[in-house]
Amino acid sequence: MRQIIYTSITTAESGRASDDLPAILRIASARNGLDGITGLLYTEQDGYLQTIEGPEESVADLLASLRSDPRHRDIKILLDRTVEEREFGDWMMVHRERRETVDDFDRRLRRLLMGVSPETAEYFRALVDA
Repeated sequence: MRQIIYTSITTAESGRASDDLPAILRIASARNGLDGITGLLYTEQDGYLQTIEGPEESVADLLASLRSDPRHRDIKILLDRTVEEREFGDWMMVHRERRETVDDFDRRLRRLLMGVSPETAEYFRALVDA
């Protein structure tokens, strides 16, 4: 199983990554379940931080799709590795809910990250602890 952690910058006119989130989640929910992709999507101001994991071919296809998605620019791969098992279980895509405060989401994120490898958690904990 392949796992990738990447960052990218939104191209939304407002400069806020969260403005594209409803459309991204709608497509991701439909596609990722069919392709066996799980992971975590974090948005903050103009940026995305995401972990995607799943079968090699599915992750490669999704990465190619992300690279051609006009809503993203400056995609930087932070980690690309093989994992023995999913770190994100059956999570189709975890994200901050519209009515959830940043503090509430940060608390929920800390709990969710308790079950992942230190290497994976490090990228997200840096944001939560900031």
